Amino acid sequence: MAIKGNRMNKKSARKAICAAFCVVAAGVSTGALATAHLEVAANAIQIQTYGSVSPVLFYTGSVCSTQHLNLDDSSPLDVQKLLWASVLSAKATGGKMSFEYDYNGDVCVIRSFSVMPN
Repeated sequence: MAIKGNRMNKKSARKAICAAFCVVAAGVSTGALATAHLEVAANAIQIQTYGSVSPVLFYTGSVCSTQHLNLDDSSPLDVQKLLWASVLSAKATGGKMSFEYDYNGDVCVIRSFSVMPN
């Protein structure tokens, strides 16, 4: 004997499943990308370039493995040169670098950077 009123019809069940899936998908997509800020002594940074790929900074204190940061692959050559010059300038003066970066898993992409005043 079925109790009337407590049974969900197929259309309602589909709507409930779809709504639950949308909520879970939205939570996963917004939680996957985050932004962080850090300041680090320039002397600690190791800067490397691999062929035509933009510079990669290691030992910055970022949340990624080997604490690396890199520019977006589409960053113009002028921005890549500015990053090199900024890091070398900060190293020469014993200064610090400031970074805003996005991270998703083990990918840390620099959004902005600056040399901090001594």
